[in-house]
Amino acid sequence: MPEDVSPGRINDFDSVADVYDELVSWAPYERWVQELQERLRRWGLRRGDRILDAACGTGLSTLPWAKAGYRVVGVDESLPMLERARQKAREAGLEVEFAPQDLLSLDLGREFDAAICMHSGLDYLQDDDGLERAFRSLRGCLRRGGLLAFDKCLDEPSFYQDDYDDARRLSCGSAQFQYRWDRSRRLLEQRCTVLRKRGRSPRRTDVVYRLKAVPPDELIAMVLKAGFALLEAPRPFTIPDPGMGIFRAI
Repeated sequence: MPEDVSPGRINDFDSVADVYDELVSWAPYERWVQELQERLRRWGLRRGDRILDAACGTGLSTLPWAKAGYRVVGVDESLPMLERARQKAREAGLEVEFAPQDLLSLDLGREFDAAICMHSGLDYLQDDDGLERAFRSLRGCLRRGGLLAFDKCLDEPSFYQDDYDDARRLSCGSAQFQYRWDRSRRLLEQRCTVLRKRGRSPRRTDVVYRLKAVPPDELIAMVLKAGFALLEAPRPFTIPDPGMGIFRAI
């Protein structure tokens, strides 16, 4: 069972914003967005539509939508992550709006044709109440008939794996990872230690991320209750196929 950790150290992205893209360099965001775009277009999404990219982080999923010709707004709670996203958009010559927003209480003053939450944006919510609030919040951003697509850790046998450690070189130093699963609490815990070798004294950052799994039937029930109809059910996450579920706002 994961040991107790101070709440202030759980799911903190501010402290790794400068290296986040390197930490997730294994994730093929461009391909994920392209494949999801093709699926959503079959359900009525049109190029030029307005897309909300929720929990967008450093814009790894936001910028591909903008490059594909959609009007996209990225939102996230982490100001350092958003600043990195804005910098990348400027460097790419893309006009993308980024706004600091709480996923549980989104308020952008406009409606969107689709809302996307890619690569575990919903997994860091640690209880069902928070997850239900997030779905209601996302529904409030969509026009009637708008589309919602997201991936989610599912409480199924394939989610739980043997514990393992990993290490990765970074441009500024290195990162070490520990992955631990707790079936009783339906959690995946990721511990990450970043060592930045700048100057004479390396700087160490320790962060802990806890991702909560939900049974598929309970997850779908939450989304339907929030005002959606099921189009394509979520599937277990894999790198080739992140298992994005698709719903329509009713």
